[in-house]
Amino acid sequence: MENEKKTDSIIIGAGVFAMLFIGKGIFAFVTKKNGYWVLLVIGILSLLYLIYLLKRTKGNLNERYEDERKKLISEKSSSISYSILFAVTLIFSQLINANKIIVTTYDALMIILGIALIIKPIAYLIYKYKY
Repeated sequence: MENEKKTDSIIIGAGVFAMLFIGKGIFAFVTKKNGYWVLLVIGILSLLYLIYLLKRTKGNLNERYEDERKKLISEKSSSISYSILFAVTLIFSQLINANKIIVTTYDALMIILGIALIIKPIAYLIYKYKY
């Protein structure tokens, strides 16, 4: 029986914690609430911790050929970033429809593009250090 690799729960926790607080910080910034920077700082610190954990565990993974590794990283990071972006867009549209936040079309598009620019590199980094 092969020894199957399992994802460490602290890595998942750090990733969820980073996305939660960065998301809450962006939402607080959009809704112009005070203290949004505290949430963003906590999110960024947990993101840095996640990157540290992924770097530390990088050597424990199976070796792969470079071309196969690049293709795997590209496919997985694109897949997860589109899924996250779709979920964020759905949540964002529900908040706008429920009048929880009021933004213009330009602002909504800029927020979604900004989130996309943040999610894609983070997903790539996670999969680069994971695989």
